[in-house]
Amino acid sequence: ILHVTNASDDEWWQARRVLWSGNQEGLGIVPSKKRWERKQRARDRTVKFQGHVPVMIDKQSTLDRKKKNFSFSRKFPFMKSKDDKSEDGSDQEHSPTTPNNDGDNSSMPFMLCYTQDDPSSEGQEEAVLSYESVSQLQIDYTRPVIILGPLKDRVNDDLISEFPDQFGSCVPHTTRPKREYEVDGRDYHFVASREQMEKDIQNHLFIEAGQYNDNLYGTSVASVREVAEKRKHCILDVSGNAIKRLQVAQLYPIAVFIKPKSVESIMEMNKRMTEEQAKKTYDRALKMEQEFGEYFTAIVQGDTPEEIYQNVKEVISDQSGPTIWVPSKDPL
Repeated sequence: ILHVTNASDDEWWQARRVLWSGNQEGLGIVPSKKRWERKQRARDRTVKFQGHVPVMIDKQSTLDRKKKNFSFSRKFPFMKSKDDKSEDGSDQEHSPTTPNNDGDNSSMPFMLCYTQDDPSSEGQEEAVLSYESVSQLQIDYTRPVIILGPLKDRVNDDLISEFPDQFGSCVPHTTRPKREYEVDGRDYHFVASREQMEKDIQNHLFIEAGQYNDNLYGTSVASVREVAEKRKHCILDVSGNAIKRLQVAQLYPIAVFIKPKSVESIMEMNKRMTEEQAKKTYDRALKMEQEFGEYFTAIVQGDTPEEIYQNVKEVISDQSGPTIWVPSKDPL
């Protein structure tokens, strides 16, 4: 966090660093927003000129997940891909392969994920990440947690396993018929009709929703808020798009991106991963950072899964509030 004290120059600004205590230290020079964005666009044009090919995300999904005691994507069959499993190390579980809760264990294509794009952004030049205006906010709820990047499943599982009184998951919604052994409100919130859930999605009542086997599944804002008001961090297995939707709902999440140091470091943490798989995981992580980096609360790295987990815990501790920094609408 920087407090810009003098922005009169077009190229350089004077700024002080704001500490977590609220105190300020030092006085330095930083590139102005205009300068930073100009140099970044020039660099991007150079990369594109040299023939950079964007990484394409594989949208194939599979239900062949291994048994885990705490798996936050278990109720969202449309959220997982084969690559997600391998990069998180879930293929290393020694228990036999079992079908997902929703039955069919064959590989099925990703079908649909509901998103709500900003129509006003169509045709505009791609935004460049530079500075974001922020302000302090006092909150009276426990912030949701979104972990993105390689090892996210392992970190999610470890958090709720080590701190069951501090972390929890919310109950998802679905239009799938209730099974005999299921309890409404415990396993899922069973929605009476597809039309009703589609209407709720259009009314922005869900942070993320998707379709699988002709049934809709989703995470509602209300479900996340219910966990947050119980003084628990709601751990969410969602895409980067959900960060913005939670911010709009004024449920500011702690969004932590696990950034791999290299292809080699990914292979070192997952001995069963091939170099091709590790390269794909690394490229996907870079693309994710490029697409959602402006929404991340923090970016963490580490040489071992244990070090990464410790770094994530420290971020959550530092960012839990009750005073937090949130995006402001003040222009820069």
